[in-house]
Amino acid sequence: MNTAPLQQLVYTSIYRAGRVDSELQALRAILSVSRRNNLAAGVTGFLIFDRDSFVQVLEGSREALDATMARIAQDDRHRDVAVIDIQPIDERAFQAWTMGGCRRTPQQQPIFAAHGIPDRIDRAEISFETVVSLARDLSAQSAQG
Repeated sequence: MNTAPLQQLVYTSIYRAGRVDSELQALRAILSVSRRNNLAAGVTGFLIFDRDSFVQVLEGSREALDATMARIAQDDRHRDVAVIDIQPIDERAFQAWTMGGCRRTPQQQPIFAAHGIPDRIDRAEISFETVVSLARDLSAQSAQG
C-alpha cells in the first residue's frame, strides 16, 4: 500500500497540432496514453481542452506527479507547459478517473461561463482553484453522460 502523501498539481500548456487531423482525435489520443501511464503510476486527474489550450489537474504522490510532468514536457503535442501550483490534498477529487477529459463544446459552455471563463481560457490568469472547480463540474457532467 502506498502511503506517500497525496498532492494535486494543476498545469497549462498549448496544444501543438500535427500528429492527428483534429482536436478531438488529439484529445482521444492523449487520454488513451494518459490512462495507461497513470494507472501504472497511481495518478488520477482530469484534462480540459479549450481550443488551443490544455489545463489539467493531476493527483498522486509527488514522485509520480514529477514523473508525469516530465513525460508531458517531452510530449510534442504540448508546448509552453507551465505548472500553476501543487498543493497537498487529503483525498483525490478524481479518483474515478485515471484520466478523464473533455473539450469545450456548446454543451459545456454554461459550466465554463459559471467559472468566469465565458470565452477562452487565459493561461496567465487562471487560478489553481478555478481549474480544480471547473474540472470537478465537467467531470460530474461527463459521468452523467
